Amino acid sequence: MMKGVAIGFVFGATFAHLFERYLHPSLTTVATTVKENCNCTSLAAVTSTTLRASYSSSKSDIANGLILPFEKTAIQDYLPGKQTDSYTYFHNYLNKFAQASPSSPKDFSNLPLLHIWPRYFEAYHNHWQRYRGKGNVVFMEIGVQSGGKIPMLRDYFGPGLTYIGLDINPSCKMFESAPWIHIEIGDSGDRQFLESIKQKYPKVDIFLDDGGHKMDQQRLAMEMLLPHITPDGVFMCEDLSTSWGKQFGGMPGGTMANVQFRNKTTMGLVLQTVEWLNAGWIPGGVMNFQMDHPIIQTYWQDTPWWKEFVRKVKHVHLYNQLVVYELGHYDKPYATKTVGYEIPYADSGQREKVVWEPILERIKSLTNSPW
Repeated sequence: MMKGVAIGFVFGATFAHLFERYLHPSLTTVATTVKENCNCTSLAAVTSTTLRASYSSSKSDIANGLILPFEKTAIQDYLPGKQTDSYTYFHNYLNKFAQASPSSPKDFSNLPLLHIWPRYFEAYHNHWQRYRGKGNVVFMEIGVQSGGKIPMLRDYFGPGLTYIGLDINPSCKMFESAPWIHIEIGDSGDRQFLESIKQKYPKVDIFLDDGGHKMDQQRLAMEMLLPHITPDGVFMCEDLSTSWGKQFGGMPGGTMANVQFRNKTTMGLVLQTVEWLNAGWIPGGVMNFQMDHPIIQTYWQDTPWWKEFVRKVKHVHLYNQLVVYELGHYDKPYATKTVGYEIPYADSGQREKVVWEPILERIKSLTNSPW
């Protein structure tokens, strides 16, 4: 049935690994089925296009939000008058259970209420999907509130989820009624409390700060818990608009041009972390990343943990009101070259046309590209 279907890009075993790492188990099952029906030698030869064609024919992946990270969809409604071009699982959840949804069940009064900004859903989807269906996913959140994220996260990640919620309200203990749910009561602005949490829960894959939103709370949580999560984990802090809210210790009208905004607000810290990520370039060595250069050793004296940040964080993703830090293997940036000939930056006088067909065929023979 699937013979002759165009297949997309392939990167050998690496792409096969991406399927295991990023796709929901139902999609991996479909990928295996597609492999068996399209004469593909491995899952690496099954691509987003092929997979989508097969999966959509049996079940609407769009309707259930089962799309790849950073993938776009057709613009569509998820609530009356509200649209998105990246319809994720979380849009689907809101479509099913939001008060504003005409299809939400009216007899579901025992469902914990969720109060959320839908603008965050793309970030959730882009950075969490690789954990779906995994056997042991530890999700820690500051800000349990009414417990509305708990059932959504369980439905999203699957039975392998362990949820750890931190909140200042003792009433949140009511949600600690299943073995996979742990609720800890304390102030996220209390260094001793966070230290005790680190000791009690040595493994955290995903961390989300949705707590008190005060500057001292958000900044302290980032300092103490971002380095604590697993080496390939994800750290998120949302509701960054409070950096401009006076009641949260923010600074209305503040920008990075203001020293107080830079040094006292969470957004100021976030934008400093962009500098940290690129710290080795600051001395001016355009082709030489120099983390040990004397000039940068005098920077960021108020945040000495910046060096640990550089060793652990690979990517900084900034969304509206939300920042994501992806941790991973640290590798000093360097430039390299392939085999082959090169022309100088100045005009060499060479005008002979390149014959591309034999070049592309030779590449294909070594990369196993399907084109």
